[in-house]
Amino acid sequence: MTRATATTRLFTALAALAFTSAATPTMAQDDAAPADGPGFTIGAHHVGISVPDLDASIAWYGEMLGFELVRKMYKPEDPEMNFALITNGAFNIELFEVVEDREMPEYRFDPTADLYVNGVKHLAFEVDDAEAATAELVAKGVTVLLGPVVTERTTYVFFADNSGIPFELIEFK
Repeated sequence: MTRATATTRLFTALAALAFTSAATPTMAQDDAAPADGPGFTIGAHHVGISVPDLDASIAWYGEMLGFELVRKMYKPEDPEMNFALITNGAFNIELFEVVEDREMPEYRFDPTADLYVNGVKHLAFEVDDAEAATAELVAKGVTVLLGPVVTERTTYVFFADNSGIPFELIEFK
């Protein structure tokens, strides 16, 4: 079996495990915390991404994925960095450019190789039509890293942003 076949099978199995429910994939948020859970409720707010060029990433996420700048900020120490909050609907990304940063290790650019290291792996955006979104992004010059992978319940594609950082578009059927 080739590495590409093994990679596709691995991601197909992961998608099948993650999305086995026949219900709508968007989870309803209950107003009250469950009796056996924490005494508070949570909701997704943002994901943070360290980038080598803040302004280039703000522009890229705006042009390619429709994000808008909310605000830019500067932190002078521990560590010194420029950062920005961008938003698209209810989803936010905090981009930060750290002075004296380190480049991302080469293996992190491969969404399958990175699975073997603990930690957050990628960012995923839900889309209505993964194939149409893929065609649009490819026409704009965005690099496809994996896919499209079509399963019974999903179609997903991994791309690289302007810094090479992987992200996913996923369509639920």
